[in-house]
Amino acid sequence: MPNQSLKPVSIIEKDKYLAFELNKTPYAISISLVKEIMEYIKVDPIPMSPDFIIGAINLRGDVIPVFDLSVRLGKPQQTCTNRTCIIIAECLYNESAIVIGLKVDMVTKVIDILQSDIDDVPSIGGQFQSRFVYGLAKLEDKILTILNILRILTLNNLELVTELNHAQLGGKADMSNTEQIHDEADDGDD
Repeated sequence: MPNQSLKPVSIIEKDKYLAFELNKTPYAISISLVKEIMEYIKVDPIPMSPDFIIGAINLRGDVIPVFDLSVRLGKPQQTCTNRTCIIIAECLYNESAIVIGLKVDMVTKVIDILQSDIDDVPSIGGQFQSRFVYGLAKLEDKILTILNILRILTLNNLELVTELNHAQLGGKADMSNTEQIHDEADDGDD
């Protein structure tokens, strides 16, 4: 008969996050969203796209739009270095997976963070744009901002990404919806 005096061990679950830098400031996203990390490559511009969409890349036959995360967060655009990379992330929109590239200055590490160590962004009035932030992680020596990737995209951006993800390379895709989305994006992206 097994020893029943042993108590079950409580397992504290930690979530994994990919930490990276933008303008020398640390940020992170959930590792569950990350498909791959690649060195920065040439990005083909998309006409009439918002300023934070650099363009698109061909990743093994898939069209992936690339966002300059610094610009999207209202920070200055950074020059590419040998540490600049693109995080290929996947999130759910309208029950469909969409894939985007996020240009970051450098990826630093994968870290474990307890859910209990993540706080909501404190409310300091309507002037603070916290809608892009999932939470603030309390680490030993600093606070790490965890971003909500889906909220970084506006409705128009999500529709554009969906169109681009379904575009056929080498074929003639119907781009009339994409052009309309670009026109709407010019009217305001927030």
